[in-house]
Amino acid sequence: MKLNFCPKCKDLLVPKLEDSKIFVRCLKCDFLREVTQDLMSKEKIINKKIAKGVVDDKNIYATYENECKKCGYKKAQIIDRGVFVSDEDNLIFIKCGKCNHVERIGRRTS
Repeated sequence: MKLNFCPKCKDLLVPKLEDSKIFVRCLKCDFLREVTQDLMSKEKIINKKIAKGVVDDKNIYATYENECKKCGYKKAQIIDRGVFVSDEDNLIFIKCGKCNHVERIGRRTS
């Protein structure tokens, strides 16, 4: 169904089903019209193309030289979570740039 606008107030017409008939109505001025074939459009997407966009599979923040223990990728991202209590060390993690495997580095406390 293509977008239709109210002839009175120019607001968007919303589809509504009543008694197995389709109507479009305006929410502002209560304009109501039955949908006919000229208001309906049947479109098929024949050639579905997936374009390469901005997002890539690689982590753009993975600049630290580190070999992943899981997949062997050579770049990683460093994530610093800061401290939760004043006498704790920062939580520092290394995240693989390819498989997103995360491991904690730094001093481990028990």
